[in-house]
Formats: sequence, C-alpha cells, structure tokens
Amino acid sequence: MDSRDESLSGSVSMDPIRVLYVDDESECVAASAELRECEDVAIETYSVTTASDGLDRLAETDIDCIVSEYGLPDADGVAFLEAVRMRDEDVPFILFPEAGSESIASEAIAAGVTDYLPNDGSSDRYSALAERIVTAVDRARTRLQNRRQLHAIETAREGIGLLDDDGRFVYVNRAYADLYGYEPAELIGAHWERLYPDDDVATVRDEIIPTVMAEGDWCGETTGRRADGTTFVEAHSLSTTGNGDLVCTVQDITERKERERDLERYETIIDALGDPVYTVDEAGRYTFVNDAYADLTGYEKDEIRGRHVSFLLDDPSVERARACVRSLLSDRNDAQKKTYEITVETSGGEGIQCEDHLSLLPLENGRFRGVAGVVRDITERTERERELEQYETILKTIPDEVYSLDPDGYFTRVVPPINAEMSTMGYSPAELVGEHVSKIMDAEDVAEGEAEIAAVLSDDDRENASFEMEIITNDGERVPIENHIAILPPDEHGRFRGTVGVLRDITDRKARERELRAQNERLERFASIVSHDLRNPLNVAQGNLEQARENADCDGEALEAVDWAHDRMSVLIDNLLTVARQRDPDPDLEPIELATLVDDCWRHVETADARLRIETDALVLADRARLTQLLENLIRNAVEHGGPTVTITVGDLETAAGDGFYVADDGPGIPDDERERVLESGYSGTGDGTGLGLAIVERIADAHGWTVTVTTGDDDGARFELTGVESGNRRAGGDEE
Repeated sequence: MDSRDESLSGSVSMDPIRVLYVDDESECVAASAELRECEDVAIETYSVTTASDGLDRLAETDIDCIVSEYGLPDADGVAFLEAVRMRDEDVPFILFPEAGSESIASEAIAAGVTDYLPNDGSSDRYSALAERIVTAVDRARTRLQNRRQLHAIETAREGIGLLDDDGRFVYVNRAYADLYGYEPAELIGAHWERLYPDDDVATVRDEIIPTVMAEGDWCGETTGRRADGTTFVEAHSLSTTGNGDLVCTVQDITERKERERDLERYETIIDALGDPVYTVDEAGRYTFVNDAYADLTGYEKDEIRGRHVSFLLDDPSVERARACVRSLLSDRNDAQKKTYEITVETSGGEGIQCEDHLSLLPLENGRFRGVAGVVRDITERTERERELEQYETILKTIPDEVYSLDPDGYFTRVVPPINAEMSTMGYSPAELVGEHVSKIMDAEDVAEGEAEIAAVLSDDDRENASFEMEIITNDGERVPIENHIAILPPDEHGRFRGTVGVLRDITDRKARERELRAQNERLERFASIVSHDLRNPLNVAQGNLEQARENADCDGEALEAVDWAHDRMSVLIDNLLTVARQRDPDPDLEPIELATLVDDCWRHVETADARLRIETDALVLADRARLTQLLENLIRNAVEHGGPTVTITVGDLETAAGDGFYVADDGPGIPDDERERVLESGYSGTGDGTGLGLAIVERIADAHGWTVTVTTGDDDGARFELTGVESGNRRAGGDEE
C-alpha cells in the first residue's frame, strides 16, 4: 500500500517535511494520520510496507526523514538502514521497532542510525516520534546549510580569514592562503603580523585595529607580504564578530592600481600632446575631452561631456562618423583606425574644417563600447613650434611618425605612430637607427631635403620647412609622404646638431587630387557630348513641334518625331546625370541574388519581343542600386544593337581571372576593331546611342573592383564578362525565360 497525506495547513515553523514510513499496512495508515496532528509542521507521509519498496521510493522522491520498523517482510530494519546509507549518508533514519531491544539499538547505532525510538504502543508514541522527526530534520538541514556556507567560503575568489582576540588565525580559506603564498594549514595559529611588511605592522596595530574595535568595521588599502617576501597592494576589510573575533577579507588590487597609474600617465601624455582628443560612448555621447578640444570648440569641458556629438558636428559629419564606425566594425575590415573630415561648430557659430583620426575603443565581450579620436584643424595647417627639445617635439607629432637625424643624415631615433611597433617604412626602429636616410629615400628627395635644411640654416627668420617626397618601404612600395622638418637646437657651442622630422602619409590626399583631376576631365568630355548630342534631337523636336502647331491637319508623323526626340533627350539626360554624379568610394555592399535582380531589371527596360534566359544561381556582393543600373544598361544595349527579337543570356562565369558573371546576346556582335572603344564615354557604334551606357557599366564595375571584358558569345553575339566579383553561398535555382 502507498498513501500520501496532505501537509498541515498554515504551518510556518519550517518547510514541509517529507517522511518515508516503512511498516505493515495498518501501522502505516495509523502513523500517517497521527503524525499529521502531532506537530505544528507540515508533514507529508509516503508509506510503503517493504525495504525494497522503500529504496525505490527513496530513488524517486526527495525524502527528508525515514522511519522504519525493525521487522520487515524482506529485510530487518538494520539491513534496510545499511542499504539506505549506501545511497545517502545524510538522510535522517529513525528506527521505530515494535519490539525493541538493547541489541537492536546497539546494532542500529553501529550502522549509523539517526535515532532509535521503540514503538511501545503508548498513546503518545506518535507525538514523540513526530518530535524526533522534526529534531532530526532540523539538524540535518542545519548541517546542510552549514556545509553550503562553508563551501561558498572555501570556493570564494575573495580571501577570507578569521582571527581570534589574540590576533591569530583560526580559519583561512584557500583563496586567502594562496594570496599570500601559503597553505591554509601553515597560517592556522600564525599571527597576522606575518602577512605585513615591518613598516606597515605599526599602522595596522595602532590605527586600523583600534578603529575596527571602536566602530565595528574598517575598509581600505594595505600592503600585503607574501611568503617569498614580495609585496602587493590589497583591498582590505575588517569587521568584528559577536565573540570578539575579527573577520578579514582581502583582494589583490595590484593590477587595478597599475591600471590607474597607467591611466594617469596616458592622461598626462594626452594633455601634453596639444592635439584635441575626445572619447565617445556607444550611444554617441562625449565621455571625455581634453583641454585642447575644449579650446577648439570654445566650450568648457563640462558643457561638452554627456552631450551627443551632434552638439558640435553638423549632420554630414555625424553621418560620416557613423559610416567610419560601421566600416571598422565590419568583419571584412582589418583597419584599426579611420581618418575622415568633419566640420566642428564652435560656440561662436564658426564652422572649423577638421581631420578626425578615429579608432574603436577595445571591445568588451565583443560589444562595441565607443570610439576615441584625435582632431586636427586643417583650415590652416600651421607649423608646430620647433623650439622645444626632441622628446617634446616627438610627443606633439603623435600619431604621425617621428624621426631625428644627426648632422650627416643618419637616423638617431625613429618613433613609429602611436600603438605601432613597426615604422611607416616597414622597418623596426632598431633596423633604421644608424642607417642613412638614403635607405628609404631616392637621391633626388635626399638632395631636396638637404637643400631645405640649408635654406633654414641660412635664414634666421625660418625655423622649419616641409616638402613632399616618396619613401621606399622595406618591400619596395613607394608611399607619398609630407615631410615636416625642423632644426634641433644648437649645442652649447652653437653648432648644428641635426634635424627632427615628422612624416605624414598623404596617400589619401593624393588620391583625392587625382580623382578631382579625373572628374574635371570627365566633365569636360560630358560638356562636349551635351553640346553636340543634346542639341540635335532638341532641334528636331522644336522644328516638328512648330510644324504641328502651324498645320492642324498634321498626320501625326511630326508629333511622333517630337515624341522620339523627347525620349532620346530623357535617356541622354539620365545617363549624363549618372556619369556626372560624385563617385562614392565605398559602395554599400550586400549579398544579392543575381537571378532575382536580373528579372527585376528585365521588367523595367523596353525589350520589345526580346527573350531573357537566366543561367545563374549566384549570390554576389554588390551595391544594389549600382548593379541594377549596370544590368539595365547591358540589357538595353543588347536590345538596341541586337534587334527586337534578340535573346539575352545571363550566366555564371568561372575563369582564371576569378569568379563573376556574363551578359551575352545572339545579335550581330561587336567587330574586333571596336571592342576596345565601346566602353569609352561618347562612343556609339550605330551613331544613334548616347555613348554613355557602356561607359557607365565600366565605371560601376571599377567602383566594385571588377573588370569588364568585351568578347564574342557562344551564339556569335556580344558578350560582356565581369570578373573579380566577390560571391557568397549559392542557392538552389534553375533556368528562367
């Protein structure tokens, strides 16, 4: 039989007690009823009649106490107890024999029984049993709680120790002993003075301990001494117990103190640099600005901290900053910093053009925490003061590369940009010191530098000079550099001691200058196209429109010509606007299903009776808007030159030049002598086209880093192959018409 009684309603003295009662059926029922009424505690009784059933119940249910008869059908109570102890050493076990004896009691005690209470048949026997149950469970729970607390103390990362009123250790956990380099047993009985340097013992004894005794606790920093004699800074707290003992907790904070000292040093360096410096949190709010940044803006530092960057930056600058952060966080980008231009709006309403050198703050568990930046005013690139000694000059030129030369042009010192181990030239500082500048400069640049130095030395009104040059890196690459040089202060006899220089990489500036020149050339070509190709269809439109106005019986052909001319003008204008638009150096790349985009483009181009065949299932990494325009231009070109019934095929391409795709048609194709010219702006094979559609295709491909090749397709038509296309995983798909 197996019965379960409901727990007592309203019991608050302790948690419900789950009792496993093992006896014959009638006794179990009586015990369940009596125990429920005996104590002001909720007692739940699980009743079984055999030892084997009891072991099964113990395996299935959390039991707080076992009560068992001695004489059971399949084993005696002591054998049952021994079986229980094999599974659970802690569960209270009360032997409640109907026929008890001293020998049974002795045997049970030897087997580890919790309590022994003969079932003498008296009226209060169950009340006595309930009292024994409550006492046994209470003690077991207390022991469990104590073990858990001791385990928590033993496994705590914080060092915990207990001192008696003589100042000797009566307990230390493992973390406490490890902190000082001892085994726990070595510290038991030892005086606390063993763990402190002689100079600090008096302070602890005469100041700290009296404070604890007077106020009950103390927290602060002390110096601990390890077993090997080394010392460390510890966060130390002391508190008294009710019996006069002291509880001591310690943590090694040496690294934290060192970080604090490093932070102080960095802050000192930042203040000494002279460049405006700031940090911004993940929400775009200023968390730090130095004095130079405040001076640049005209605000107090407290007026800036906590404000969003839009407080000082105009909208385009904020958007450029966000784009830089997204680029640095991209998995495809290994850059450590970005440099971009911003407009700082001062308290006086002035807009200052600046160059911002932006870097990510260290990530925390992969989470973005914000950025740090160094700002330079580029409205007036004033020369830095050159009257300071070499080290002050070096500090003021960070984050650029700094070097110094002796009077004969040999490197005496090279300081790479901040946080870099290698110089801009690709050498370590040790590899350059002692080498002549000709190791990284052409003879012409060396001569120009010597001439600039001579000019400064001969002119009392000049203290520095700058010129553009190229450095030759360790791997042979040529990098355009702006070299700012200054004369070191003369020695005590007035003799020339050498120079100090700052190398600034101007690759990006040179690229911008080249792009501006290229853009001006394109605009001149476009102006020529506009003046010629737009004027002719416009004249046609104007002439025929006049004719339509004068002749009310116009048969419609003239109006049709007007309509055609207007269409031609629309296409020309759209293409010209596209080509003239400012080039974005960073296309907004995303994975695109090529087949789906081709299908969309087909529906937006006038294709007459032409047919489309899609033989690709590729994902390509591209700017969606630009790829759309590229595909539409190629489809429109195929229809215009291949005829209204041309078949156009778009498929995958795998060549030695790299992965990509092609757009081919079965039209008349492109003659061999015209293939190199069809991508030029203004070239039209038929004379009816704008000459811009395929030029736009090449420009879009260049922006993505792709290569366009014009060749002959399998059906003898024109075939445009685009290689170097970065692709993603392929999807399932097939042909489409």
